[in-house]
Parts: sequence; C-alpha cells; structure tokens
Amino acid sequence: MNKLKIKFNSVTKLDSLKKKSGIISIINQDSEKLSVCKRLDLLKLNACFIDIEYKKLNSNDIIANYKLDIEGEQKCVISLKPVKFLIKENFTINFYDHKKLELSTLEDEFTEPIYNGEVNFSEIAIQMFSSFLDPYPKINNGNISLESVYKDKSLSTKNKNNPFEVLNNLNK
Repeated sequence: MNKLKIKFNSVTKLDSLKKKSGIISIINQDSEKLSVCKRLDLLKLNACFIDIEYKKLNSNDIIANYKLDIEGEQKCVISLKPVKFLIKENFTINFYDHKKLELSTLEDEFTEPIYNGEVNFSEIAIQMFSSFLDPYPKINNGNISLESVYKDKSLSTKNKNNPFEVLNNLNK
C-alpha cells in the first residue's frame, strides 16, 4: 500500500494521493502537541499516533478510516489534578466534493465537504479526538474523601453546607 507522511495541520491536495488507496501517517512534533493541549485544555499529550487508511472513490471523493492512539492527561474537574486518558478509537469519514453534497447530507457527522480538492486530515482527527475525551474527568471516578479537606474536624459539620469552602480547601 502507498504510505504517505504528512505534517500535522497541513492541507493535503487530493491530486497528491497518487494511488487509489493507501495509508497516511500524521507526524506530530512537540510544538504541535502543545497547540492541541492549549486548544483542548489538556495538561499533556504523551503519545499521539494518527493513521488514516484512505480509498479514493474517484478524483474528487475519498473514504478515510482513521485510527487514533492518543495518551495524555486532563485536569480533574474537582481537584484540578492530572487524570490520565488513553484514547484508542477507529472511525470512518466520507469526504465528498462540496458541489455534490446537499445540506441535509452535512448533518451526518461522518461526512465532510472537500473544497478546491484539499483536505485537512488532522483537523478532522482533532475534532473527533475531542469528542472521545471525557468532558468531566475525575480522579478515582469522583470518589474523593471530603473529610480530608476539612482542617478541623469540629468545623466539618459547619462547612458541609458551604461547597465553596470545601473546594477552596481541596488543594491546600
């Protein structure tokens, strides 16, 4: 199979995909990992592997099977401490020339238009990756002992009605 390596966030012209089918590997460097971390509010991306197996239907349309293998850390929504994640997902995106698509077709989240014969494969990967992330990551699935938050045990009954005090003391 034809193997093509492209840089992260680069636009690929369909003309550059010479074979009817092949594999595209998206190369990501530390600077690109940092930009993804900023964009998705992640603490760290340890590993980010994106491979795309494509098949050209004709000169303007393409089917892309994505394989994501991404490991990193997010902030716990309770304590703001690191929570590890590991995303291993496969999905298929159908890219069609925008002239052929009707508006109702674009409601399908797995259909993307192609403009000027160009596709940004990594942008689709990042959008789908963000949908696979836990929107509310919690350490120990949220099982945090709040008793350890209270400084003085005698105040624990008084502070139980004040959630902001508990959150304030959580990271102290």
